[in-house]
Amino acid sequence: MTRDDIRAFWALNIDHSAIGMERAGAEYAYFCTPAEAEVFACLGCDGVHFVLLPGDEKVYCVDPAMGEPGTYVLPVAENFRQFLSYLLFCGDANPLAQLWWLTKPRFQAFLREERERSWEGMEDFQARKRTALETVTAAFHLEPADPWEPVKVLQAAFDPGTLVFSREYYEVLGLPER
Repeated sequence: MTRDDIRAFWALNIDHSAIGMERAGAEYAYFCTPAEAEVFACLGCDGVHFVLLPGDEKVYCVDPAMGEPGTYVLPVAENFRQFLSYLLFCGDANPLAQLWWLTKPRFQAFLREERERSWEGMEDFQARKRTALETVTAAFHLEPADPWEPVKVLQAAFDPGTLVFSREYYEVLGLPER
């Protein structure tokens, strides 16, 4: 189901980058991308990308810039539809990537700051963002859902020791290979 939903998402005639979702594949993998992970999207900055793991419907965020062992890879949704409902709430995928280290007040402030940002040409960007969000809502019949509590619970229950990494991961971090 999740993989079919991802294909349907990419088939939408929208500016995916306006909501922080740029198409990415295996070429976007970093040292901390789990072995056999399917990279399907990225933020387009700092190496942050989203993956699926074999036999798993959960959406994981890989953050090589902000992460550390145990937080380079964290789940951000039980499945892609839930991920999209969180994206609709946030207006962009970027807050979902950063949620793991933010307090609730800081997360709420971050969302507020993003909504209040202003720059030259923003009207066109905001129109593309609105169109993308409205199209995703209609195509998947979703409502926005606040990710704060469910993502924090999902991440707290996650055991990063279950992840399998490449030899490069252990070499880069100077850790003994498992």
